Amino acid sequence: MTSAQKFEELVQTHAPLVARIASTYERRPALIEELTQEVFLALYRSLPGFRGDASLRTFVARIAHNVCVDHVRQATRRPVETDSDVLVEIPDDADGPEMHADKALARDRLLEAVRNLPVAHRQVISLHLEGFEAGEIGQTLGHTPGNVRVRIHRAREALKNIMETGT
Repeated sequence: MTSAQKFEELVQTHAPLVARIASTYERRPALIEELTQEVFLALYRSLPGFRGDASLRTFVARIAHNVCVDHVRQATRRPVETDSDVLVEIPDDADGPEMHADKALARDRLLEAVRNLPVAHRQVISLHLEGFEAGEIGQTLGHTPGNVRVRIHRAREALKNIMETGT
Protein backbone atom coordinates (compact mmCIF):
# COMPACT_ATOMS: atom_id res chain seq x y z
CA MET A 1 0.00 0.00 0.00
CA THR A 2 1.44 3.38 -1.01
CA SER A 3 1.65 6.33 1.36
CA ALA A 4 -1.06 8.10 -0.66
CA GLN A 5 -3.36 5.10 -0.23
CA LYS A 6 -2.59 4.97 3.50
CA PHE A 7 -3.40 8.66 3.83
CA GLU A 8 -6.64 8.23 1.87
CA GLU A 9 -7.61 5.40 4.25
CA LEU A 10 -6.79 7.66 7.23
CA VAL A 11 -9.01 10.40 5.77
CA GLN A 12 -11.89 7.98 5.17
CA THR A 13 -11.61 6.49 8.65
CA HIS A 14 -11.16 9.67 10.66
CA ALA A 15 -13.06 12.31 8.66
CA PRO A 16 -16.15 12.20 10.95
CA LEU A 17 -13.97 12.57 14.08
CA VAL A 18 -12.06 15.51 12.57
CA ALA A 19 -15.27 17.21 11.42
CA ARG A 20 -16.86 16.84 14.85
CA ILE A 21 -13.78 18.28 16.55
CA ALA A 22 -13.72 21.17 14.07
CA SER A 23 -17.40 21.84 14.69
CA THR A 24 -16.72 22.38 18.39
CA TYR A 25 -14.43 25.28 17.46
CA GLU A 26 -16.36 26.79 14.57
CA ARG A 27 -20.09 27.13 13.85
CA ARG A 28 -20.12 28.20 10.19
CA PRO A 29 -20.25 25.21 7.81
CA ALA A 30 -17.85 26.72 5.27
CA LEU A 31 -15.27 27.40 7.98
CA ILE A 32 -15.74 23.92 9.43
CA GLU A 33 -14.92 22.47 6.01
CA GLU A 34 -11.90 24.77 5.71
CA LEU A 35 -10.74 23.86 9.21
CA THR A 36 -11.18 20.15 8.44
CA GLN A 37 -9.03 20.55 5.33
CA GLU A 38 -6.39 22.37 7.38
CA VAL A 39 -6.38 19.47 9.85
CA PHE A 40 -5.88 16.92 7.10
CA LEU A 41 -3.10 19.02 5.56
CA ALA A 42 -1.40 19.13 8.96
CA LEU A 43 -1.92 15.38 9.32
CA TYR A 44 -0.39 14.77 5.89
CA ARG A 45 2.66 16.80 6.92
CA SER A 46 2.88 15.19 10.38
CA LEU A 47 2.23 11.58 9.45
CA PRO A 48 5.88 10.74 8.66
CA GLY A 49 6.73 11.74 12.26
CA PHE A 50 4.09 9.42 13.77
CA ARG A 51 6.04 7.04 16.02
CA GLY A 52 3.16 4.93 17.22
CA ASP A 53 3.55 5.95 20.88
CA ALA A 54 -0.22 6.45 20.98
CA SER A 55 -3.01 5.14 18.79
CA LEU A 56 -3.52 6.67 15.36
CA ARG A 57 -6.92 7.95 16.53
CA THR A 58 -5.24 9.81 19.41
CA PHE A 59 -2.62 11.21 17.02
CA VAL A 60 -5.36 12.44 14.67
CA ALA A 61 -7.27 14.04 17.56
CA ARG A 62 -4.13 15.77 18.82
CA ILE A 63 -3.34 17.27 15.43
CA ALA A 64 -7.00 18.29 15.01
CA HIS A 65 -7.10 20.05 18.38
CA ASN A 66 -3.80 21.83 17.77
CA VAL A 67 -4.98 23.13 14.40
CA CYS A 68 -8.35 24.16 15.87
CA VAL A 69 -6.75 25.99 18.81
CA ASP A 70 -4.52 27.86 16.36
CA HIS A 71 -7.66 28.71 14.39
CA VAL A 72 -9.32 30.12 17.53
CA ARG A 73 -6.22 32.18 18.33
CA GLN A 74 -6.20 33.63 14.83
CA ALA A 75 -9.96 34.24 14.94
CA THR A 76 -9.64 36.34 18.09
CA ARG A 77 -7.53 38.77 16.05
CA ARG A 78 -10.21 39.11 13.33
CA PRO A 79 -13.46 41.08 13.55
CA VAL A 80 -16.41 39.03 14.81
CA GLU A 81 -19.12 38.03 12.33
CA THR A 82 -22.63 37.39 13.60
CA ASP A 83 -23.90 34.07 12.32
CA SER A 84 -25.55 32.94 15.55
CA ASP A 85 -28.52 31.23 13.95
CA VAL A 86 -26.50 29.02 11.61
CA LEU A 87 -26.57 25.41 12.77
CA VAL A 88 -24.21 22.90 11.26
CA GLU A 89 -24.91 19.30 10.39
CA ILE A 90 -22.52 17.15 12.40
CA PRO A 91 -21.29 13.98 10.70
CA ASP A 92 -22.75 10.91 12.32
CA ASP A 93 -21.08 7.49 12.24
CA ALA A 94 -24.51 5.76 12.38
CA ASP A 95 -25.70 3.95 9.26
CA GLY A 96 -29.33 5.13 9.20
CA PRO A 97 -30.04 8.27 7.15
CA GLU A 98 -33.03 9.43 9.18
CA MET A 99 -32.57 11.10 12.53
CA HIS A 100 -35.22 11.92 15.09
CA ALA A 101 -35.91 15.63 15.48
CA ASP A 102 -35.52 15.63 19.25
CA LYS A 103 -32.20 13.83 19.04
CA ALA A 104 -30.94 16.32 16.45
CA LEU A 105 -32.14 19.24 18.55
CA ALA A 106 -30.44 17.87 21.68
CA ARG A 107 -27.19 17.36 19.73
CA ASP A 108 -27.36 20.91 18.38
CA ARG A 109 -28.00 22.34 21.87
CA LEU A 110 -25.05 20.35 23.24
CA LEU A 111 -22.78 21.48 20.41
CA GLU A 112 -23.74 25.12 20.94
CA ALA A 113 -23.11 24.76 24.68
CA VAL A 114 -19.68 23.18 24.01
CA ARG A 115 -18.82 26.09 21.70
CA ASN A 116 -19.56 28.49 24.58
CA LEU A 117 -17.04 26.80 26.88
CA PRO A 118 -13.54 28.23 27.33
CA VAL A 119 -11.00 26.55 25.02
CA ALA A 120 -9.38 24.53 27.84
CA HIS A 121 -12.75 23.00 28.76
CA ARG A 122 -13.76 22.60 25.12
CA GLN A 123 -10.64 20.53 24.40
CA VAL A 124 -11.18 17.93 27.10
CA ILE A 125 -14.96 17.68 26.85
CA SER A 126 -14.99 17.25 23.07
CA LEU A 127 -12.51 14.38 23.32
CA HIS A 128 -14.40 12.93 26.29
CA LEU A 129 -17.65 13.04 24.28
CA GLU A 130 -15.82 11.22 21.47
CA GLY A 131 -15.14 8.36 23.89
CA PHE A 132 -11.48 9.02 24.63
CA GLU A 133 -10.22 7.87 28.04
CA ALA A 134 -8.38 10.24 30.40
CA GLY A 135 -5.00 8.72 29.46
CA GLU A 136 -5.64 9.18 25.75
CA ILE A 137 -6.82 12.75 26.30
CA GLY A 138 -3.70 13.38 28.37
CA GLN A 139 -1.52 12.08 25.53
CA THR A 140 -3.41 14.23 23.06
CA LEU A 141 -3.23 17.46 25.06
CA GLY A 142 -0.02 16.92 27.01
CA HIS A 143 -1.59 16.59 30.48
CA THR A 144 -1.53 13.90 33.15
CA PRO A 145 -4.56 11.60 33.39
CA GLY A 146 -5.38 13.04 36.84
CA ASN A 147 -5.30 16.57 35.50
CA VAL A 148 -7.53 15.50 32.61
CA ARG A 149 -10.09 13.99 35.00
CA VAL A 150 -10.20 17.27 36.96
CA ARG A 151 -10.60 19.25 33.73
CA ILE A 152 -13.37 16.91 32.54
CA HIS A 153 -15.19 17.38 35.85
CA ARG A 154 -14.90 21.17 35.60
CA ALA A 155 -15.93 21.15 31.95
CA ARG A 156 -18.98 18.98 32.75
CA GLU A 157 -20.02 21.40 35.50
CA ALA A 158 -19.61 24.39 33.19
CA LEU A 159 -21.49 22.55 30.42
CA LYS A 160 -24.28 21.62 32.82
CA ASN A 161 -24.56 25.25 33.89
CA ILE A 162 -24.73 26.44 30.28
CA MET A 163 -27.35 23.81 29.37
CA GLU A 164 -29.51 24.65 32.40
CA THR A 165 -29.25 28.43 32.33
CA GLY A 166 -28.39 29.14 28.73
CA THR A 167 -25.40 31.25 29.79
